[in-house]
Amino acid sequence: MAKRNYTIDIIKALAIISVILIHGLSNATLYDILAPYYIWQTVPVFMILMGYNAANSFMRKGYENLPDILARHYLLNKAERILLPFGIIWLMQVLIQFFYFENRDIGELLLSFVEGGYGPGSYFIPLLIQATILIPFIYLILKKQPTKMMILLFFVSLLIDLASFWLNISGSLYRILIIRHLFSVTLGIWYALEKSTIKLKWLVIPAIASLAYITAVHYYNWELIVEEYWHSQHAPSYFYVLFIIMIGMKHLEVGKESLLEKFFILIGQASLHIYLTQMFYFWFLHERLPDFSGFMYLLMFLTIPIASGIGFYLLDGYLNRKVIKK
Repeated sequence: MAKRNYTIDIIKALAIISVILIHGLSNATLYDILAPYYIWQTVPVFMILMGYNAANSFMRKGYENLPDILARHYLLNKAERILLPFGIIWLMQVLIQFFYFENRDIGELLLSFVEGGYGPGSYFIPLLIQATILIPFIYLILKKQPTKMMILLFFVSLLIDLASFWLNISGSLYRILIIRHLFSVTLGIWYALEKSTIKLKWLVIPAIASLAYITAVHYYNWELIVEEYWHSQHAPSYFYVLFIIMIGMKHLEVGKESLLEKFFILIGQASLHIYLTQMFYFWFLHERLPDFSGFMYLLMFLTIPIASGIGFYLLDGYLNRKVIKK
């Protein structure tokens, strides 16, 4: 069994805390603290790491073709890890919709499963499912000529994004499609394939170009020819995100020695479950709790999703070990 990379867990912990900050702080505050350069890049971080982890797993197991990958229950295992915890949160939301909000539209309630449930960030689960399906194909495309194919897929992803804009795809559909994150997944796979030879300095110029793009769309309201609502959540931004991840992978020394390290590692390992609990929290609980301000407000909206998410993760693990696996 491969040794777990705890640095990835720490990066995921920082990313999921950032997700909660995005949903808890006002846009004005986020802009004041320059969130477009770090906090608002959290979903690309998750997508890059998803591609990176999957590609490393494929290489470690010696998968050479699509039948190798799909014959090993890849899709089934991924679906179980994503859909089981999501299904629990979704069912709770549907029951609240039906009994508390008196929403009796069964078709809408069932459709919400495909749309990722309710609440801020609900698009993330559909993105994960689509990425799970596409990753084996992207991996095999990149495998023999990683850099050339990565560059090609950069332009392909841009063209697909442009096509969705020209075809005037509705915002509600676009938000749950992986179009804007095709290249972030691709970069993660490329990083895994080239990690033994890639040098950080190679990404300096692309990262600067990404920074310029992020600055232009967020602070100068540039209206480029791709979809505008998601601002920097498009292919031109992701070289900068990868650059930051690579710095973290190179310089974060994680030994799982201190309690703080162990705590952040646990948060990173529970990041999917925390994502789901924060989605539920901001959808239903946030406005129904006491109206705190300042530090107490910050503490409340961070503590409740993280604590409940960790508990949910530990319970899910226990049930998998003791009940489902039997």
